Amino acid sequence: MSKIVMGYWDCPYCDTKGVRGDQAVCPSCGRPRGQVRFYMKGQAQNQARRADDTADIEYIDEETARHVNRNPDWYCSFCETLNSDNADTCRSCGASRSDSEANYFQMRAKLDAARATATPATGRRSSKSFLLILAVLALAIVGLFTYLNGNTTSGDYLLSGVSWERHIQVEQHILYHESGWSVPAGGTITGQRSEVHHYDNVVDHYENVEVQRSRRVIDHYETTYTYNDLGNGLFEQVPHENPVYKTEYYTDTERRPVYKQVARYQTRYDYDIMRWTPTRTASASGTDQQPYWPDPQLANDEREGDRAEAYRIRVTNTRDNSVTTYRMAESDWRQLTPGDPLWITAKRNNSDIHISDESGNPLMPLIKE
Repeated sequence: MSKIVMGYWDCPYCDTKGVRGDQAVCPSCGRPRGQVRFYMKGQAQNQARRADDTADIEYIDEETARHVNRNPDWYCSFCETLNSDNADTCRSCGASRSDSEANYFQMRAKLDAARATATPATGRRSSKSFLLILAVLALAIVGLFTYLNGNTTSGDYLLSGVSWERHIQVEQHILYHESGWSVPAGGTITGQRSEVHHYDNVVDHYENVEVQRSRRVIDHYETTYTYNDLGNGLFEQVPHENPVYKTEYYTDTERRPVYKQVARYQTRYDYDIMRWTPTRTASASGTDQQPYWPDPQLANDEREGDRAEAYRIRVTNTRDNSVTTYRMAESDWRQLTPGDPLWITAKRNNSDIHISDESGNPLMPLIKE
């Protein structure tokens, strides 16, 4: 027979705590127990305990336990009193049990359901508050982004100088002696030979190998207990047999392949090939607005390669005499004259810089160096 454990309840009228479950009325205020919830001291709901962890549990003696009615109390619909399953009339108001419909568990389920339906309203308020906070943060982020991407326009600038650079890369036609597994277009074969291209792993044979393995096996069983609320101030102890495992090691034999490396040969070619190779750069620069391309003075085995050019202006801030250098397109650069006053517009994060008119309308893009 399962053991019976003493439960407790708290008086909802005078707030007396820990009233024994075998007491039908509060010892402090004398009111019969009604909308209460039975519990075990120091025991969380659905908590399982080991057999050696039950010293603080108050068991009902076996003789009394044999006569315990395991049915839940019934709940009086008229005065909200819990009555023993053995009683046909309410101890508080005398109403007949047949006029009441709920027992302890049904009463608790109804109260819990009512509490659950009330909770979402708070949840909705919390959700609305959370959404309001998110909206404020989003507006703040948008505001900050808008501010940083706003423009600042100033006319405190003077074009204090110009400069330019032009470069021509010179390539020379050079003979290279190379080798490879194939000959590129334009190459002339000067020799060939068979060489190892790569190695393949090939199974040579199999061998038996002892390996250490492990497995989980049951070592013994451990008894744990859970406690069912009987709905009458008492709880029933329910035993559970749980397996306890240990790790067992053993030796096993498995066949493993043993590999060998087999060389794979291919033809490797020696060849000569002429390649255009950058060898020098011809450059020209100046601080005027008359740029020209340098004369690379090519030899017979040379040619012009890539060209590069850069056009810069120096801008002086008339407030603090600081100087900033910008690169810009040649077509825009040629329209400017040293000594010109300038209006410059940029984002507040110092990006998207332009020479502009007084209203901030962009005229010529600039790249800050």
